[in-house]
Amino acid sequence: MIDDAIQRLQEHALACSYGEGRVKYAPDYPVDSAAVLPMSIAHFGGGEFTAMNATTCQFMPNVFVDFHFNRSVLATAYRQIDAVVLDFAKRLSGDPTLGDVVDTIVFPVAFSEPQAIEYNTIQTLMIRFTVPLKTLETPTT
Repeated sequence: MIDDAIQRLQEHALACSYGEGRVKYAPDYPVDSAAVLPMSIAHFGGGEFTAMNATTCQFMPNVFVDFHFNRSVLATAYRQIDAVVLDFAKRLSGDPTLGDVVDTIVFPVAFSEPQAIEYNTIQTLMIRFTVPLKTLETPTT
C-alpha cells in the first residue's frame, strides 16, 4: 500500500509545473543523486495504527514528499517553489484516494518552509509535504 501510494504521489509531483518548466525527476524510490533538478523524493515518514476490533485495523502512515530545487539561483528557486506548492496541493485535493490506493488523504496536508540542505553533496533548496494517509486493513491472526 505505501509503495503504491508513493508511486501515485510521485506521479502528481512529476506533473507539477512552475511556469517555464516541470518537475524533472520523481523516482518511486529515493535515489543517491540529486543531479536532475527540480526533483521530488517520496518516502515513508512514520505514522500510527489503531486496532478497531478483531476484524479491522486503521493504518495511518505519513509519506514525506520532498521537492528539491537548484539553489544556485535563489530567485528562480523561489519562483519554482511558489508554483509547485500550489500545483501539488491542487493535485492532492483532486485525488484524495490516490487513485483508490488509500481510503483517503487525511487533510490538512502540511508543508515546510524552504530549507537549504545538501542532498548527497548537491546543494538544494527543499520543501517537504507531510501527507497523512488512512487505510482500513484486516488484522493478521
